[in-house]
Amino acid sequence: MCPVLLAALASTVVTGPSLGHALESGQLHGVGEEERGRSARGGLRSALQEFPPTVVWKNTTLDWFRYTPDAGSPTVFRQRLLIFDGFWNRSTGPILMFFGGEGRCEDFYDNSGALFELAPKLGALVIFLEHRYYGDSLPFPTAAESYSNEGLRYLTVEQALADMSDVLSLKQSLLNCSDDLLSCPVVLFGGSYGGMQAAWHRLKYPHLSVGALAASAPVDIYPGEAKSAAFWNATLYTYQTYGGDEGGCAQWVSAAVVRLSAPGVDRQLLTSTFMTCAPVVSDNDVARLQLYIQGALATEAMVDYPYASTFVTPMPANPVKFACSKTAGTRPTSVDALLFESLNTIQNVFLNYTAELKCHNISAELLRFKSSPHTSSGRIKPMSMPSQGAKAAPLGDIGRPWNYMACSSLILEPLTSDGDGFFVPREDQIPEIEAACRRSFSRVTPRIHWTERSYGNGIQLARNLRNVLFSDGDKDPWRVGGMPENTSAYSLDHSVSRLLIREAAHHQDLRFADAADSRELIAARATEARAIRGWLGLA
Repeated sequence: MCPVLLAALASTVVTGPSLGHALESGQLHGVGEEERGRSARGGLRSALQEFPPTVVWKNTTLDWFRYTPDAGSPTVFRQRLLIFDGFWNRSTGPILMFFGGEGRCEDFYDNSGALFELAPKLGALVIFLEHRYYGDSLPFPTAAESYSNEGLRYLTVEQALADMSDVLSLKQSLLNCSDDLLSCPVVLFGGSYGGMQAAWHRLKYPHLSVGALAASAPVDIYPGEAKSAAFWNATLYTYQTYGGDEGGCAQWVSAAVVRLSAPGVDRQLLTSTFMTCAPVVSDNDVARLQLYIQGALATEAMVDYPYASTFVTPMPANPVKFACSKTAGTRPTSVDALLFESLNTIQNVFLNYTAELKCHNISAELLRFKSSPHTSSGRIKPMSMPSQGAKAAPLGDIGRPWNYMACSSLILEPLTSDGDGFFVPREDQIPEIEAACRRSFSRVTPRIHWTERSYGNGIQLARNLRNVLFSDGDKDPWRVGGMPENTSAYSLDHSVSRLLIREAAHHQDLRFADAADSRELIAARATEARAIRGWLGLA
């Protein structure tokens, strides 16, 4: 980081309510080489290695919406920012601000190379803000305190959006931007949940940025829309279209998932074939196994990148085609033993490519126990992560904080499949998930309609937003929760639009450009760059 910016961070007295007196209280802390260069991407291009950030800590208000804090509770917590200023036009250049999502900030940094390809063309500063409760930005001294039922009460979408607003409101004092209100215009970025935050921030705080790129952001997937079937069909589309074998892989996968819950299915066979950590005995055990497997397959499709990656979990290039090639002899009419063995092979390309997982723990699925869960103690246990026999996850231990968010306001987005996968549950499963939420988080009362009421559905967002570009890859099942295909038709000034990118996976447009990228993805990135330049008045 340049000496000028470091000096601003180290010595500026900031008067905002969350920063107080930075110099006297030590609320801003530059961090040196010990936190630089930590890459989770193996031999692929690494933003951490090519563009090593300066890690900055700031004190952030713990509860933005109460003026009388709880007795004995801290009022602030340390929140991490990763900053790269190697391309920045000092004090006036734009800021590319990335919303960290459900994981460690450095992993989003490392896997969002497109920002570093765009920044030198704009003279821009690049900043990634770590989401409260993830990575090292914990509100209490220990993870145990932060992830306790009591400690999780400050984990909401609204608090996270306010965290970002605090940073952006203080860009003059925090980042040494000039006092001109037009200096350092901010463009928001985010992928998946981070993309949802970027769009929602434009809705709630439009004065703090000029536009947003919301990649693979499922901002329109709510109870009552019955999108579970569409989500599964979108998953099968990826296996049909990109699995090879003339689409045969999708056909037998669909048949195998149906056979899991068929009357009279051999549950001992399910236990042994899928190597579950506890026996599959009850109907609810079968439902958990089915949700677990569908979550794994959907997320494998979601991250079907044309090159090896380790963003969610280590996987080979084109993992869907790779997995289907391992099961080429399987057909929809195959016997259960072969169908289930092949299904296990498919899911393990995503869940256990490195062979670290010793068994599949389906007990963490957010479905209500209707009978004994057959845990090792014979008792129902609250969900905790990591699960039995679990492997280390690149994004960190996100199961408990994310499922708390799902339980409170994002009910159709629970974590599944040993903390790696996601799957949209059926409408009739929502009451069971609510019951499981109350069991796992005793203080939470699910508000399953709150997010839609607060931010609106896709059409309402299109009508009320300005300068937001949504993008989805056609390989990604979460596209069914994205904006309407004709988003621009609903936009009052046509400044809100959606790109559906063929041969692209989950927010692949935010990753480094690669020789394996499709023509459609290359064209989409060019469209995004033009839109951003237009928002900045550079078109």
